[in-house]
Amino acid sequence: MFSVKIFSKITAPLLLATSMLSIVTASFAEVKVFEKEYTYQASEIDSKVTSRAIALEQVKRLLLEEVGTYLIAETDVKNFKLTKDRITVLTAGIVKTEILNEKWDGKTYALKAKMSVDSREAAKILDGLRENSQKNRELEETSRKADEALARIRQLQDELAAGKRLESRQTEYVKAVDELQSHEWVSKGAALMALENYTGALAAFNKAIEMNPGNPWAYIDKGWALNCLNDFHQAVKELNRAEEIDPGNPWIYVNRGTSYNSLGDFRQALLDEDKALSLDANNPWAYVGRGWAYVGLGNYSQAVAELTRAEQLEPRNSFVYSTRAWAHNGLGNTRQAKADLEKSIALAPNNSWMHWNLAVYYALSNDKDRAIAALGKAIRLNGGLKQKAKTEKNLQSLWNDADFRKLID
Repeated sequence: MFSVKIFSKITAPLLLATSMLSIVTASFAEVKVFEKEYTYQASEIDSKVTSRAIALEQVKRLLLEEVGTYLIAETDVKNFKLTKDRITVLTAGIVKTEILNEKWDGKTYALKAKMSVDSREAAKILDGLRENSQKNRELEETSRKADEALARIRQLQDELAAGKRLESRQTEYVKAVDELQSHEWVSKGAALMALENYTGALAAFNKAIEMNPGNPWAYIDKGWALNCLNDFHQAVKELNRAEEIDPGNPWIYVNRGTSYNSLGDFRQALLDEDKALSLDANNPWAYVGRGWAYVGLGNYSQAVAELTRAEQLEPRNSFVYSTRAWAHNGLGNTRQAKADLEKSIALAPNNSWMHWNLAVYYALSNDKDRAIAALGKAIRLNGGLKQKAKTEKNLQSLWNDADFRKLID
């Protein structure tokens, strides 16, 4: 039996929700393509921009309705005990809309789009997503906001059709359309996060904020992306902005706790995670954040307790196990540590950080061959880890290894 020293700080950021949204890059066995067209008749109050936003939202809804029906009929989704509306909301978080063609003639906006769905992989991702508490709440809230925006748009259009002059309501109309566009950019950013394209996701979240500066989820997700890009100070600033808008949202404090944990400010992280739990006593990610903080503070027994509570709440959360591994390791429970790391990979085989953690574990165990193998998988999934590996002190034992050099050069 070998022993491993616990390292002073968990270096892999907790990429909130990524493990449940990982996109499988292997060739798909069964891909079904759905196509829909929608033509929007512009009102007097519409521009090309507003017409396109409304047309895109409507064609997406037509596609999601058809995709949801297909998934219920053709896959294990029917066993998930979810309503049709619920499946449609969750599907919006994993299926990308591709625009095939669009045309604006000054009066109508015609748009054709498609969604491509691998039924088996969609079922697997939905199975995880239905237990992913942050994305569930976000998808529910953004869907509701989009519904409210569309309802307001229709109301204003009806008033215009009834002969009411709406010049004074133009700002309100544009704001409702901007809400739709912000929703679309947040969805794009989430899809890019699932692909670990953090720079692209950050740009999408910035666009969402530009469309609607009052959207708290855009700031929460921007903080999430910045955490993944190791810009923890800026992440705190963005999450502070989210707090100003929606102080009752526990996910602000969960994500900001991640930022503070990454900065090594474990006591401040605990304060934020405690705040999250005061708003939602059963938030599993807050317990993950507390567990991380207690590992950083060297209180490994308490860390195990916090992470075991998170496991009870969300047993398919890979970060529960990847974090608890270091708590077990600090207690000298190397067998449990290794088992937790392996379980994290079994739950999220396409998440680079799960493989990165395993590589660090093996490197600190002086098991170079397994460390190199795990690191290779991490880098294949996320090329940005090449640069990180060059300076990661927990991988220092590998720096002079020829196989390591091949991986990072």
